[in-house]
Amino acid sequence: MTKDKLDAFFSTEEKSGEQTIKLIRLAAIAVFFLNELFNFHVLGVVERRLHMRAVWLLLSWEAYAAAAWYLVNRRGVYARWMKYVSTGIDALFLTLILVLVEGNNGPLVPMYYILIILSALRYSHREIFASAGFSAAGYAAVWYYSFGNPRLVPISAYVAVIQILIMVLMGVFAGYVVKKMRGLVLKFAHNLVRRELAESALSRYVSHQVARKILDSPEGGAIMSEGRRTHAAILISDIRGFTPMSEAMGPVELVRLLNLYFSRMVDVVFKHDGTLDKFVGDALIVVFNDPFEQPDAERRALACAAEMQTEIAAFNKEQEAAGKRTLGVGIGVHCGPVVAGNIGSESRMDYTVMGTTVNFTSRLQGKAPAGAVYVSAAVKNKTSGDFSYRDLGPMEFKGYSEPAGVYELLPGPAGQPVA
Repeated sequence: MTKDKLDAFFSTEEKSGEQTIKLIRLAAIAVFFLNELFNFHVLGVVERRLHMRAVWLLLSWEAYAAAAWYLVNRRGVYARWMKYVSTGIDALFLTLILVLVEGNNGPLVPMYYILIILSALRYSHREIFASAGFSAAGYAAVWYYSFGNPRLVPISAYVAVIQILIMVLMGVFAGYVVKKMRGLVLKFAHNLVRRELAESALSRYVSHQVARKILDSPEGGAIMSEGRRTHAAILISDIRGFTPMSEAMGPVELVRLLNLYFSRMVDVVFKHDGTLDKFVGDALIVVFNDPFEQPDAERRALACAAEMQTEIAAFNKEQEAAGKRTLGVGIGVHCGPVVAGNIGSESRMDYTVMGTTVNFTSRLQGKAPAGAVYVSAAVKNKTSGDFSYRDLGPMEFKGYSEPAGVYELLPGPAGQPVA
């Protein structure tokens, strides 16, 4: 989040705070007005001449408060400079009341402090400084006009200076707290945006749940970039007959078809918390048990492969109904040791897994016909209690001197993971 965006955010909050202050001002003046009437008519503790001055000043202040409330709260008219005018007028009215009702030592003097604290609702340290300045100047005027009035108890210079100093210090401290708060909000916003960007980037490889787990872990996102040897279950899928199909299709139609297909496949992968290694043309490489440990990695990989084939069947029905091309996909699943990490340059890096396990998985999926999931003996041995297989016997693979046992994952209820 940029500073400009944060300023815009606080501008909105300042307006909201100003609207709140407008309501508080209306209510507070009304309460003081009723209190003035009670003191004069019921308690009889206020002189008539002072009472009349207070009544007219409070009515004038309330009229201003009502107009300001209507303008800002009802009409939505607001500019950031208004807050300085508003706090200045409040300090002026308070000063006039204290001077004209001869309340230099009265109970209304602490209202200057209320004005300063109330300014914090505007979330502006400058406005708090201004409020403290207006309040200190107002009290200085009250002190000045108390000189030579025989009806008033004089304010000593010591008391006046202390009062003014406290107002200034209160403004400085409150303003500093608000400024610090804005800085913390800016820092939090930057960290939040960075986290969202990191989660968005990680979500290219893993599900949102796993992305959040990575970011919440003590190692943070570094866990994806560090090279490591680990055991992983690898799933590779590939579209059968893709090369002749691509030659017969226009580029726009081909890209649209692949995007539709991969979008549905990636949703299935992330549903099972698989890590997306990469797209290689029409092939999809998925990793389980990295970057976080998944004790049931093989089970997840097979459940994912089975659901991918189910999803492809549903996709093909939709394509047929629309008179469009269908896809046949073969899938291979194998497990074993791999090297995992981010590979590339400083400007661009991609997560990947490497090693014989990945190579054999690629060979295994190459044997699988459209609609089939071929599984290695290593995966079958770890999941025999959860899935049913057809033994296809040993097969020879390019680059491997010895034949390897291959099993086909059977569809249907018996081919689903045990709950």
